Amino acid sequence: MNLKKDFITEAKKMIRREGIASLLEYLDTTDFYTAPASTMYHDSEEGGLALHSLSVYDAAKELNDTFSLDLNKESIAICALFHDLCKINMYVRGTRNKKNEKGNWEVIQVWEVKDELPLGHGEKSIFIINKYMPLTDEEALAIRWHLGGFDTAVHFPYPYGFPQKQAFRENKLVSLIAVADLSASYLL
Repeated sequence: MNLKKDFITEAKKMIRREGIASLLEYLDTTDFYTAPASTMYHDSEEGGLALHSLSVYDAAKELNDTFSLDLNKESIAICALFHDLCKINMYVRGTRNKKNEKGNWEVIQVWEVKDELPLGHGEKSIFIINKYMPLTDEEALAIRWHLGGFDTAVHFPYPYGFPQKQAFRENKLVSLIAVADLSASYLL
């Protein structure tokens, strides 16, 4: 499986919006195709970010069909494929000590976070995408709230959780991308 080729092919096939070529060119200047999707959870290996993005896209298409949502296919592709651009150039290799199965300490390689632009999770992805390609309001909301209940903003006292609840109630694309992300992270 060639993740980069598969990702680019799918993006070009499904997204016709002005700026998509520039966004894909930008990705070539980053570690998008080689970065992990997380430090130790889902797809925490080299190439995990591109793999996770494709998995979210596959899950979103399946959910759209299963629930007969009839959502815009280009919007689904944009949101699913680019929802985690916030993770570009964010993970670096590091080491830590860990006891092995014999109880002896050994040095292991780990991924560490070194965020060059700590703008927030979904917010940062929107910021990056908007530099190259415009988003609809619905797409921006879906990308902003794709973490669902894992988004720390919803855990603060009133009124912070209410924008997310409103977005989920008023926009099926928000729910679709959040459920697809959760599915790709924990079920697939």
